[in-house]
Amino acid sequence: MSILYDIVFLLYCVCYFPYLVLTGRWHREYPQRFGFFPKEIQGQLGFARNIWIHAVSVGEVMVVEGFIHQIKDRWPGTGIVCSVTTKTGFALAQKRLSGLACVIAAPLDFSLVVRRVVRLIRPKLYIAAETEIWPNLFRRLHAEKIPIAIINGRISDRSFGRYQSIRGLLKDVLQKVNIFAMQSELDADRIKGLGAPPERVWVAGNMKFDDVPTAAEAHLHVAGFAPQQPLWIAGSTHPGEEKIILKVFTKLKTRYPSWQLVLAPRHIERTKEVIAAVKQAGYSHLRFSELRAGFDPQAVIVVDTIGHLRGLYAYASLVFVGKSLCVGGGHNVIEPAYYGKPIVVGPWTENFLDIVSIFKDHEALIQVKDEAALEPAIQKLMADEPSRIALGKRARALVDRHQGAGIRTLKLIEQCL
Repeated sequence: MSILYDIVFLLYCVCYFPYLVLTGRWHREYPQRFGFFPKEIQGQLGFARNIWIHAVSVGEVMVVEGFIHQIKDRWPGTGIVCSVTTKTGFALAQKRLSGLACVIAAPLDFSLVVRRVVRLIRPKLYIAAETEIWPNLFRRLHAEKIPIAIINGRISDRSFGRYQSIRGLLKDVLQKVNIFAMQSELDADRIKGLGAPPERVWVAGNMKFDDVPTAAEAHLHVAGFAPQQPLWIAGSTHPGEEKIILKVFTKLKTRYPSWQLVLAPRHIERTKEVIAAVKQAGYSHLRFSELRAGFDPQAVIVVDTIGHLRGLYAYASLVFVGKSLCVGGGHNVIEPAYYGKPIVVGPWTENFLDIVSIFKDHEALIQVKDEAALEPAIQKLMADEPSRIALGKRARALVDRHQGAGIRTLKLIEQCL
């Protein structure tokens, strides 16, 4: 079975690598994915008591950062190795986890590669954030008697359908996991339905409610933003959404001329594409990296840096969270909610169903059914400041109420150590 999986995975990689290069997702650390680490990193892997934490991309890095601090407080002599899959996630992890963890590119799930990496790291515990399941890696860890924990686990509608089609293979892999700390009862039921032993599954809550901006982020200083300037931030946008936002903004700008727009694409590799859309809509633009005091308040600001959006939300008067009008899946609404901001999302938030449902049940965000419904929703909030403030206060109250998943998860993984 392992040999067959290696062959299938190899064919997938052969087809996928050209895409990586053409889209700019290839990075110089990519050889690490084959288990080849520079001597400097190999030296950092020499802890006698390593915990290996895997975070796929930016969102997972943000989640595990706080959890790593909790681990360090609980077991101060422990070394942390954090593996990351994406280019942007790797860059953010290097920045945010400096001094906390040895950051590496996640190994490809080939038998020979994972065997080499496991023996280099020699972890006492492997932790995967948000249900990253790698059959060869899990088999190798289990063979080496290394406990496996899945934290902040979730199974989206889309993933559940895919996993059900390979349930026979998946059940064997899930039997090797020691702890499933899932976000909700639905996620727990789904992972058990896929073959996870029920006695190893717990509902610990969503750690993203603990993933609130740090003090440094919360006090991000942005020169030039006037306190009275109403600011609409469209965060984590995906292809197609910027044009929709610009169209809505253009229609409302004549009625509310003091408002300024900030576009923060999820992937900064798309900065030029977003700037082109801004120009096409007839606006001047300014890159966030070039922001200076006294800039044109009519310009559309394009965020071209990693790790600043969370702090920028503090300046917002109104927030749209992307990947919800186009593409689908949604993004984290907790970050702007932490600042008590009024939030609008599109209809496609399936990756955050539980979170969005909680916010909707408490009237703490607005979800529009389609592109046509976005304009009246934004117009209503632009016109009514008391409604914006009330909506934001309800959002912040929910964040405060649901925190603590990290502590519950830490108590669970103590069983493995």
